Amino acid sequence: MINASEALHIILEHTQLLGTEKVPLADTLGRTCAKNISADVDLPSFDNSAMDGYALLSSDVKAASPNTPVTLAVVGESSAGNPFDGVVEPSESVRIMTGGMIPRGADSVVPLESVRLLSEDKIECAEAGPVGMHIRARGEDIKEGEIVLREGEVIRPPHMGILAALGITKLRVGRRPLVNILSTGDELVEIDEKPGEGQIRNSSASALAGYIALAGGTARFLGIVPDRKRRIRKKIEEALDADIVIVTGGVSVGKYDFVAEALADLEVHILFSKVNIKPGRPLVFGRRRKTLVFGLPGNPVSTGVTFLQFVRPAILAMQGRTDVLPVRYAAILQSAITKTDGKRHYLRGVATPLEGVLRVRTTGTQSSGVLNSLARANCLIIVPEQVRQVNEGETVDIEFVHQDP
Repeated sequence: MINASEALHIILEHTQLLGTEKVPLADTLGRTCAKNISADVDLPSFDNSAMDGYALLSSDVKAASPNTPVTLAVVGESSAGNPFDGVVEPSESVRIMTGGMIPRGADSVVPLESVRLLSEDKIECAEAGPVGMHIRARGEDIKEGEIVLREGEVIRPPHMGILAALGITKLRVGRRPLVNILSTGDELVEIDEKPGEGQIRNSSASALAGYIALAGGTARFLGIVPDRKRRIRKKIEEALDADIVIVTGGVSVGKYDFVAEALADLEVHILFSKVNIKPGRPLVFGRRRKTLVFGLPGNPVSTGVTFLQFVRPAILAMQGRTDVLPVRYAAILQSAITKTDGKRHYLRGVATPLEGVLRVRTTGTQSSGVLNSLARANCLIIVPEQVRQVNEGETVDIEFVHQDP
């Protein structure tokens, strides 16, 4: 049996980068950039006004004040998309709107509040306007040649806005992994069926499909297979055409747990079969050629926790993501936690900020069969292997469950 850190290291060591594809800009949200993107122009591409006011020469108003206002002629207007076609000369000004192009000759903008309109073509300025005041300079946002999106970076809405401003309509991104889901167990029925005595609806497959989509993968459910070794082997063989195969249930050491045997028969190289964690100890990981195979515990919470800790990083890495590990935060524990074993525990918790500090409590029962404990959680509380007791008020590490892809 290995620890969680060793397991994750083995998984990532055997995870290969998939190919790339070019997609329209509108379809890039949450995808992984496949190569550095550099700006071919300055943004903004021209000096423009940060507010409504008057564009003028700073030298004309350097001594202006409420007691010594300066009178200037108004020779035109510059609004967004309609620049002033001329040059501002000494003792002149141009009426300008936010986003309007700064006219040639002008080097400052005095806001409307500091100006008194004497007539349609004359103003009185009561504020000094140093060079560059209220001007958004060309290249202030992004300079030509600057890298705006790096290889391995996840694409978010602001990136899409920058790419649009640069005129980029298509982008090369990492291919989405295809993830086949196969559920095992005589007790399972499809979600549109009425369970018989001793049976339950298959909840884990739906939850996994959601987790896979959030991680950027494409989920394909291959159905439920009963606890029969031959049928499990046949169904897993059919599933091996994907980038990742997830089999739920049948991975422990019970009489009807046939997944590990079936994988061995199919020449899937098993790299580990137990991890020193709770929940999720009977976790199987193997590989056949480029396909990664995960055997996850059947209990719905164990399925969810092991996916988040071990499968999600692999899905992200396949797409070329550079930040595949969950981000950890420090939080103050609101009630004591005691454990009696040497496993790493992942407890479902609710973290809330209070007076600038994260505070966390458990969701109550930590039974691996209570899916609602995971649904109500916004984080996992990490209790390391060597820790037996964490007291109220002490600091623990947490990982938010719903992390940005």
